Amino acid sequence: MLSSKRITANAACAAGQATPLVRAPIRPLPLSNVQQQAQTLLVPRLSHAQAIGQRVRAAAVADGASAGAAAAVSSPVASSDAAGLQELDKDSFQPFIDAAGDKLVVVDFFTDWCGPCKLIYPQLVTLSAELAPAAVIVKFNCNQNNKELAKALGIKVAPTFHLYKGGQKVADMTGAKVDKLRELIIKHTASDDGQQN
Repeated sequence: MLSSKRITANAACAAGQATPLVRAPIRPLPLSNVQQQAQTLLVPRLSHAQAIGQRVRAAAVADGASAGAAAAVSSPVASSDAAGLQELDKDSFQPFIDAAGDKLVVVDFFTDWCGPCKLIYPQLVTLSAELAPAAVIVKFNCNQNNKELAKALGIKVAPTFHLYKGGQKVADMTGAKVDKLRELIIKHTASDDGQQN
């Protein structure tokens, strides 16, 4: 019985006696605020400075610039993003630590896919501004290019923070706990103030 009704309805539509059923387009459900934030954190984006750096490097190579100039543009000692934290790599890590001398250097070992790393990054930028010039916070991406050094330094969890002074590691901590990191930094900068007085 059901099939005969279908045939009749289809025949009526074909004859122009009835209007065919139109399926409404399926609209996706709106994302919650948390889902939107997570989605934006997972999509890697270049900062304005990084995009310009890529264009400059591409232009130097395309123009056939001298090997020395191309090398200077493509392999900086360290890079920094628009927000201000300087990023070290396997080649610039040890020279930066050595050049800092007795200044406290806090290294944020992170990965591109680490959600907590991305969530605390703005707080690290603020903390860096608060603690300057007594301490400097830099970041180190434990990506494929820097994996060997990260492994040699014992990085197993992201984020991990190492504190260096005088070229030596003086403390470390893991986890996205900015308040605990602040206390650790203040402890090691306060010990300098006590020694100087």
